[in-house]
Amino acid sequence: MNLRLVLLVLCLVGNALLATALLRHGSNSPRPAVSETKISATTDQVESPQTNAPGAATITGTPDFQWSQLETPDFAVYIAWLRAFGVPEPTVRDIIFGAVEAIYRPKRAALRPPKKPDDGKFWVRHNFYGADSQMTKAQREQMRALQKEESDLLKSLLGQDVYQQRAKDASSPDWTDRYFASIPKELRDKVQDIDGRMNEAKQEIYAAANGYVDQDTQADLRTVEKKFHDELAAVLTPEQLLDWDLRHSDTANQLKNNLSAFDPNEAEFRALFKYQQAAQDLNPPRNPDDDPAPPTADERKALQEKQKELDAGLAQAIGDDRAKEYKLEQDWGYRNLIDTGVPKDALFKVDDMKNQAQAAAQKIRSDPTLSSDQRAQALSAIHTETQNGINGLLGDKQGKRYFNQSGWWLNNIAPASSTR
Repeated sequence: MNLRLVLLVLCLVGNALLATALLRHGSNSPRPAVSETKISATTDQVESPQTNAPGAATITGTPDFQWSQLETPDFAVYIAWLRAFGVPEPTVRDIIFGAVEAIYRPKRAALRPPKKPDDGKFWVRHNFYGADSQMTKAQREQMRALQKEESDLLKSLLGQDVYQQRAKDASSPDWTDRYFASIPKELRDKVQDIDGRMNEAKQEIYAAANGYVDQDTQADLRTVEKKFHDELAAVLTPEQLLDWDLRHSDTANQLKNNLSAFDPNEAEFRALFKYQQAAQDLNPPRNPDDDPAPPTADERKALQEKQKELDAGLAQAIGDDRAKEYKLEQDWGYRNLIDTGVPKDALFKVDDMKNQAQAAAQKIRSDPTLSSDQRAQALSAIHTETQNGINGLLGDKQGKRYFNQSGWWLNNIAPASSTR
């Protein structure tokens, strides 16, 4: 138990006892009367700090007081005595959390595999998923059961909102409201259980893959996610399920990672989430081993038309400029320009130059009146003119960086060697 916290409580208790002693002319204060409510979990007594140790604070007025007068393995009685002596409620919570933690910490530690000694081989690949991935499925299930048991005990002792109260004590935001949002309190334990079992199943897949996530692993992960998503759909309303997905799904998390420069508002994020979900359904990952036949020409054309419909719907939802900005940010070359501080209007101009150059090149390639030499010269001229225009807009340094990272499209118009 934290020494400062113990001393604080001792001071409070000492003052109370001293006041009582003065009023009663030196009579001893008995323990407060409390109901002997029993619970199953108990803790070993914690020895009181030695107040005569060098540098320790001196508590006067209660020379016969011992911490054991308050401490008891019955948590319900312990809490009642602390409250009866006027210990502030946040301090009561700190004391009981520490005492309960002392019970469950060694139980959790016993489930974790021992850490392997450092062999000094810094060049050897280590498991990215951490020590818990080395636990067996049974051990992880026991770990989850212990965590739930500890949480249930604390809630039964200090109230169902004890974690919210602890956050308030620390002047921290209430993570539960942000995490669960519109999900009613009576459903949160059930939702958290489903989410926990999904993460456990995914952990099993990662452990089996030993960190190598190939197409088969991705397919297994999608199967698990769908299974537990269906469970959530049976518990939540469509609105609640959407709200959960916007906060916790892989699609939402991927969007958050990719939209740092775009900085969407809530309405834009919801529109982009809907767009991304539809795009993933339209183009699911394919495993060539399972489905070796490529799409036919008609299938590709149908997919292109559906993609155009999705793009048009996104532009209608967030505006043409914002939709164009979003698409540019998905391009690695443009993303790097954004990260180096290139203004967004300059990115639009670069993209316009790209589209104009590709359209002009296509027109030249399809012109039957041009000879091979004339066609090559015209394409080379487009290459040179476009490259000079982009360098003039971005500057030679940024232009060179852009073409080195994303200049494939310009070399497809005419190879750089042919423009020299």
